[in-house]
Amino acid sequence: MLNLNFNPFPELKTKRLLLRQVMPTDAKLVMRIRGNEEAMRYIPRPRAKTMEDALAVVKMLTDGINDGKSINWAIANINEPAEIFGIMGYVNFYLEQNKAEIGYMLHPDYWGKGYVPEAILEVERFGFEQINLQAIEAKIDPRNDNSRKILRRNNYQFDRLVKKEMTFQGEDLDSEYYIKNRIQ
Repeated sequence: MLNLNFNPFPELKTKRLLLRQVMPTDAKLVMRIRGNEEAMRYIPRPRAKTMEDALAVVKMLTDGINDGKSINWAIANINEPAEIFGIMGYVNFYLEQNKAEIGYMLHPDYWGKGYVPEAILEVERFGFEQINLQAIEAKIDPRNDNSRKILRRNNYQFDRLVKKEMTFQGEDLDSEYYIKNRIQ
């Protein structure tokens, strides 16, 4: 049975990072991340172009937490908690399989610094130990080599390729799935 009660919101810390709840006061930085073409290249979601768009993203993330359907953390430097530069979390839960789908994104200014591998370990630990997940799945665009490398370095195993799984802005998109199982 999964524990999907995220109240109070669980802040997570690593050596360099604070993973905290995304708040309405973060809307400007959410727009900077979710509105960046490079950051969103392989994420089939509408870009945040206005503050209203960014606030809608914050509301969607908050509703997911309150409804027990998802949990996402803002990624910030531990010494600058107000300056978020990424979002990571469990975007879907599959109750019957005790599994969740993980997703993440960073503003390109923060790529290549090891932030995603550092944060993903803490988010996985929380998922396995606190939520009681048995498996974590990641779905990526097959063209996203950087995400594939991150997953492989973090011991995710290729699971399957699904051709034309969805359509976004008139383009049929394939998905690669990777899986990491809980070590008993």
